[in-house]
Amino acid sequence: MEIRGAQSLMRKFDRLGAMEPVVYKAVKRQAEVVRGVAVKLCPVYSGPWSFVPRGELRGSIYTKADQEADAVTGTVYTDAPHAAFVEFGTGPVGQADHAGISPNVPVAYTQEQWVWADEEGGFHTTEGQPAQPFMYPALKSMEKQVVRAIGNDLREGIRKAGKT
Repeated sequence: MEIRGAQSLMRKFDRLGAMEPVVYKAVKRQAEVVRGVAVKLCPVYSGPWSFVPRGELRGSIYTKADQEADAVTGTVYTDAPHAAFVEFGTGPVGQADHAGISPNVPVAYTQEQWVWADEEGGFHTTEGQPAQPFMYPALKSMEKQVVRAIGNDLREGIRKAGKT
């Protein structure tokens, strides 16, 4: 008994098994999309103190993609030390006004006032700042589009693999 086209079919299955580069590129591309939204949503300091760099937080938003044996992960992150304070807010003010932050992140707010000195040596106190989330809203606003785009890239990869 002979099955016609079996070799061709087996080659196509082998090509489908090598979809990792397609998945990696799709995930990396969509992480960049989410990063672009996070940059747009990220607040820029416009207060009175010149010692606070303007736009530093926006410039600290990066992406990476990691491929493991059975998964590809895209990450959008910031390495700015103050990013969490902006995203989640601080003190009693942040605790009272933290709409839009991730419900999956447990945040503990200090209840004590903070004191700091300005450039002229004057002292100031604060009870915190409200949350100004930009990372979580960027992901949530793009979630459906990202999943759809990755699915489209995979379908296209499968279609190309099946043609050859």
